[in-house]
Amino acid sequence: MNRLTAMRVIAWIMAGSAVAFGLFTIVFGIVSPAQEMHAIHNVVVASLLIVLSAPPAIVVARAPDRSITALVILAAVAVASVATMALSLTLDPFTLPFAILVGVLWLLVPSREGSVPAGRPSLIMLALVVIAAAPLIVYALSHAELQRTDDASEHAAFFHWVESSFYAIAVLLLGLLAALRPVAFRMAGWMAGLALSLLGGASLLLGEYASALESPWSWAALIGRAGLRRCWGIRVVTWAWLAHQARP
Repeated sequence: MNRLTAMRVIAWIMAGSAVAFGLFTIVFGIVSPAQEMHAIHNVVVASLLIVLSAPPAIVVARAPDRSITALVILAAVAVASVATMALSLTLDPFTLPFAILVGVLWLLVPSREGSVPAGRPSLIMLALVVIAAAPLIVYALSHAELQRTDDASEHAAFFHWVESSFYAIAVLLLGLLAALRPVAFRMAGWMAGLALSLLGGASLLLGEYASALESPWSWAALIGRAGLRRCWGIRVVTWAWLAHQARP
């Protein structure tokens, strides 16, 4: 088996697993009464799998020889997972294999040329991402602390706090990629925007559950997604304030 074939097999396994477990999370969360208290976290987990993990993995699987941009996006998501596991002092068995497989893909890729694509950053977008970083990091740190200190709730037992922390950092890093190379990393911006839109919509319906956004910010997420589809920099600010207002 050559490198490209190995990459294709691994990426299809990653993509298929992400979609399958994401759909399972959605269905199980709907049909199981015991999952009601995890309503928002199930949205986060399903979004992590289907929105933030599967799309770039599918790109790698389809064309491993022309997938360096997708690999950079996967690397950003993997870095977010490793960083938040470290902050939480918790090895999440659901996300650790993903991070390891991303590392394997990088070892197998025949050429890393183009990992820093040509183009110019948007200085306005970059400045806005820097501003957005503080509240997103605060949100991530608060959930990481809950994962470290909560030794009684089912949220901690199911690794929901660390995964919510992972969610925030992944959105931040993907927003940064979109700011650095708006054209090359358009997928990264789309993924991050959709992820927050899903959380905003879920928060409107399920606002009483842990980690939901407060009602005004839930609407802002949806309006920002619908009305600012091409204005990534402004959307990053929206994401930041939404995350700042989220309650663990």
